[in-house]
Amino acid sequence: MATLEYASDITPEDVNAALACVSRHALAEEAGSRPANLALSVYTVAHSLGARIHTRLRLNAAGQNRDTMFQLRDEWNDLMCCVEPWQGQALFNEQRFRTVEHMNEAGAAFRAYAISQARRFAEGSAAPPPSSQP
Repeated sequence: MATLEYASDITPEDVNAALACVSRHALAEEAGSRPANLALSVYTVAHSLGARIHTRLRLNAAGQNRDTMFQLRDEWNDLMCCVEPWQGQALFNEQRFRTVEHMNEAGAAFRAYAISQARRFAEGSAAPPPSSQP
């Protein structure tokens, strides 16, 4: 599967895989220990985020995506914070478990263009250095 780059690339399978990763590792901790209590908290947050992300994906698929993509991106990035402690462990997908900045390729291209134009403007409007006339 391709590397996840944009919020529009997130699939229900990505969410399920992230939740499976958190579940496997969080529930493997020794019950009653401090790490187990912390892992259970991460597990709870991850599953709450997963449910919200699934809802956003369904809304997006139904064409109700006015603000959904921004929320999807933010909730996905929060879910990635829950998965990150198990980076490099079993079930951690390096290609898909990553935060995203842009909604889609067009959004990334527009931002790059806007930044380049702002830089050009800043370079062109910079005050010339003062002349050193005696």
